[in-house]
Amino acid sequence: MNRFKLNLTALTTILLLASPTIAIADARYDALPSEDQIEQETIEAAKDALNETESLATSISFAFDYLTTFMSEAHPPDFLTHAELKATTARLDGVRSILVIDKDGMIRHDAFSFPAPNINVAERQYFQGARSSSGLILGEGVIGRTSGVPFVPVSTYKPALNAVLTAIVDPGKLRRVLERCGRAREACGAAILTNTGKIVASSMPEVTIPQEIVDNILGAEDNSGTFVYERQNFKALVAFRKSERFPIVAFASHGIASNSVLATQ
Repeated sequence: MNRFKLNLTALTTILLLASPTIAIADARYDALPSEDQIEQETIEAAKDALNETESLATSISFAFDYLTTFMSEAHPPDFLTHAELKATTARLDGVRSILVIDKDGMIRHDAFSFPAPNINVAERQYFQGARSSSGLILGEGVIGRTSGVPFVPVSTYKPALNAVLTAIVDPGKLRRVLERCGRAREACGAAILTNTGKIVASSMPEVTIPQEIVDNILGAEDNSGTFVYERQNFKALVAFRKSERFPIVAFASHGIASNSVLATQ
C-alpha cells in the first residue's frame, strides 16, 4: 500500500530556520500565500507535471515508430541496429537506453551495449504490461537488474517486430518538473502515477502516498480537479490531472493550515 506522509509542522520549521527573509535579526518575513494562491499554484504544478511527462512520452512514441519501420523494413544487421538505437537514444533527453525485447522476454538489442546482455525480463511488469496493451505504457519506477540504478520504463509492443520496445528513462528527468512546486513552496510536492496508482516518479525519492489520496484521484469521474486531504493536525490541498493520451495521472499537493478552508471542485 502506498502511504505518503507530509509533515507540515516540520516543513514550516525548516522554512522558518532556513529562509533569510524571516530572519529575526532584521524582523523581515514573507507574507503567507492566500488560499486562492495556494490553490492556483497547486493546480499549475499538476498541469506542468502532466504536460512535461506527456511531451517526453510523445517523443519516445515517435522514436519507437521510427525504429520499428527501420528494423522491419530494412532488416539491418545487428551492429547497424545497435548504432541506430544508440543514435536515437542520444536524441531523447533523459533516456539512457532503448531495449528491443523478444516475445519470450530476452533482450535482443540494447542501445547501451553491444552485443546485448543475455538477460530475460519476462517477469518484469513493464514487459508484461506492454505485451497486453496496444499503447504506450509508463511503468512504475524499478531498479536495473545489472546496473542497480533506478529507472522508469516506457514500453510498447510492436507487432511488426513481435517485440517490446522499452525506453530506460532517468527518473531525474521527470523529477525536475515535479520539484518545481517544492522550490516555489516548501510545503508542496508532486508525483506521476500509473492509472493503477503505482508511482512512476515523485518530487521526493522513495515517497509514499496515502491510499486514500490515490483512491480519490483514480475514482474521480472528472479528468482534473482538487480536493482536501485531512488527517489529525494536518491538511493538504491536492490537485490532479489525468492524461487523455497515456495511462498516467499527475498530482500535486500543498500543506495548508489546519484552520484553512479551501474550496474543492
